[in-house]
Amino acid sequence: MKFVKGLSEAERRTLLDASRYAPWPRFRQRSHAVLLSSKRCSLVQLADIFEVGRDTVSGWLKSWEQQGLLVLRDQEHPGRPRKGTEEDREWLCETIKDAPHQLRVLCERFEERTESALSRDTVRRWLKEKGLRWKRCRRSLKEKRDPAGFLEGKRILDAFHEREAAGELDVFYLDESGFSSRSCVPYVWQIKGETLRLPANVPGRTNVIGFLNRDNEAYFHTVDGAVTHQKIMASMNSFVRSRNPEKLTVVVMDNASVHRKAVAEAGWEWLGQRVWAWFLPAYSPELNRIEILWEKIKYEWLPWAAYQCFETMRSALGEIFENLGGKYRVNFA
Repeated sequence: MKFVKGLSEAERRTLLDASRYAPWPRFRQRSHAVLLSSKRCSLVQLADIFEVGRDTVSGWLKSWEQQGLLVLRDQEHPGRPRKGTEEDREWLCETIKDAPHQLRVLCERFEERTESALSRDTVRRWLKEKGLRWKRCRRSLKEKRDPAGFLEGKRILDAFHEREAAGELDVFYLDESGFSSRSCVPYVWQIKGETLRLPANVPGRTNVIGFLNRDNEAYFHTVDGAVTHQKIMASMNSFVRSRNPEKLTVVVMDNASVHRKAVAEAGWEWLGQRVWAWFLPAYSPELNRIEILWEKIKYEWLPWAAYQCFETMRSALGEIFENLGGKYRVNFA
């Protein structure tokens, strides 16, 4: 039967510290095995304690006797040579731009180029090593807008907010959004092997016309059916009546046709009550601050129960609208 020979007090203390505090798990395990062996634990017992083979434990003890403590640490392993060259990785990063959604095409082109097969898993790993990520593509209208007009619109908005901070005027953002149990399918944490399901084809939809300022002061108007310029006018008229005519209020809105038509028909009347409609530069939705509110509601604030039926959706929306500025806040910093 094999045991570690008698340890000195210094060796025992060193092994004890290594088994407790060493940052490498296997080093702690092997140090502990040497200590137990010195206390007459057999190879069979140690193999059972550490759930390894008897020959494995024997090798640990032999290494300790021949070379001491440091040999119990894992040694460097060179591993398999890295597949492909840096030039191959650079080529992949350039070629993926032609078909960013099809790894199969990339693998085929690589094989044509090098006469060497490449798996999709390897391609994914190489692309991640070069900083690429698989994520959802977004539709954008940025290419259609005038950059100079966008910057000028941003400058004007900044000027509005400076005057708002000075108490000279109020700035509200207007927009509309639709809500239904089918409008947004949320991502949720789910147990592996199980799928959380939502009812399909749930009828009902409500459209909301909203006004929001940077202090989370808001006005909402629920609309049944499509949003027309008459409904925009009706919601604006209600909003105008709520405003203090002693202070100018600027209502910022995008260039939707229903907004343009409503302002063309009633803009002068609103201006007479010191409410002025100002249009954002074309194709600049990120300048409309109320878009952040719609995103928060749909992707963060609506509870899971809201997606079960249309009535729970409407109830959840009402609770959010009533508590905006308190329980629910948008940070525009």
